[in-house]
Amino acid sequence: MIETQKIVAKAKMFGKFSLTIDGKTITCQKHRPTLVWLLLEILIYTRHKPLSVVELMHALWDHNSGSSDPMNALKNLVYRTRDLLQNSYGERGTRFILFYGDTYCWNPTLETHTDVDRFNKLCKSIEEAKSSSEKIQLCAEATHLYSGAFLDSTERSQWVLNTRQLLEDRYAQCIASRCESMEQLNRIDKLPEYCLEALKKAPLNIKLHRLTLFCYLKAERFSEALAHYNNTTSLFFQKKGIDISPELRDLYRMITKNFRHAQMDISFVREELQEANDIQNAYFCDFEAFRNLYHVEVRASARNHEPATIVLLTLAMADGSIPEEGSVIREQNALKSAIISSLRGGDIITSYSDTQFLILLPQANMKNSEKAIKRIMTNYHKVCRNKDLRIIYKFLPVESPSSQHLSKDAKMVNHTQGGTLNE
Repeated sequence: MIETQKIVAKAKMFGKFSLTIDGKTITCQKHRPTLVWLLLEILIYTRHKPLSVVELMHALWDHNSGSSDPMNALKNLVYRTRDLLQNSYGERGTRFILFYGDTYCWNPTLETHTDVDRFNKLCKSIEEAKSSSEKIQLCAEATHLYSGAFLDSTERSQWVLNTRQLLEDRYAQCIASRCESMEQLNRIDKLPEYCLEALKKAPLNIKLHRLTLFCYLKAERFSEALAHYNNTTSLFFQKKGIDISPELRDLYRMITKNFRHAQMDISFVREELQEANDIQNAYFCDFEAFRNLYHVEVRASARNHEPATIVLLTLAMADGSIPEEGSVIREQNALKSAIISSLRGGDIITSYSDTQFLILLPQANMKNSEKAIKRIMTNYHKVCRNKDLRIIYKFLPVESPSSQHLSKDAKMVNHTQGGTLNE
């Protein structure tokens, strides 16, 4: 048992983790917390439910400890964590972590409070609140408590990532509840700014971005809504290597439907259509735009009797398997830059999947297309960091439906070309 003198522990779990007991605060000084800190964080978060040895090993190592004796690895980790607590809080620190009945737990006699507990209680109170003003007040307190992502310095634990996403979605729901209450009180004008401020704590939460776009629509600020849509799709591709435009398409249609007004000055229209970026390089767009441009190119190619080619580039491991997510994002951005800088201003690119790009090459036959692909590969390998990756490429001529007189199998034999390139 802990001493009769009452001891209170306070743990901060949003943002950077810290533990305060009797006025003394400890926190990990390293950029990436060690497993000692992760074990401490898990035991405090799950303190109301003892964890079995198996559950704890899974939470710490995601089913693979990398050790031939994971049981002893866990015992050693518990010893080191108790040692940390003893060095920080004296002899009593060794009794903060208990083991009984094949389970580990944070000592239940130690009164412990966390910001996550308070946040979850506020979320429940928001659901039960009767008035809009009460909801707004509770939401303000909850969003203030959410000072950042759950244990934001810890990245290698799937348990942390899953819990982080759960709490981030609750945070997004708090923001949505406050926006709804503010709308009921006819306070619509500042809703977009409130959402933008909320996004600073969760910049990659798709629910918050949808809410922000919806609030721009409510406030009838359509040009700002369109700008936010474009910024959001670019952000998700740069940070996560994914195209989220399909998830925002319903809002995009609402934006464009309301965005246009009667305009008699064609110079204004031309200025509005003008591209801000450098037009010397290839054009990158989402898949929906790519599909439409492909349809245009099919018609132009048939009318002018000029060749055009469609190319599929795929990032893969040496054995053809899909690479891990972390390396995909980094290398996908590198490949995207190489493609854009290697092609002409009239060429068109889109992301087809997490590991693939589609390229449309107008006025390019198969021979010229292969030259363009090799140019891309040369530029990509200058910046490629993962030498275990390779690029698989395939390409076909663009054809109109009326010209597709060969069978599908015959076409693949006669027209498909491809290969692999790696260092």
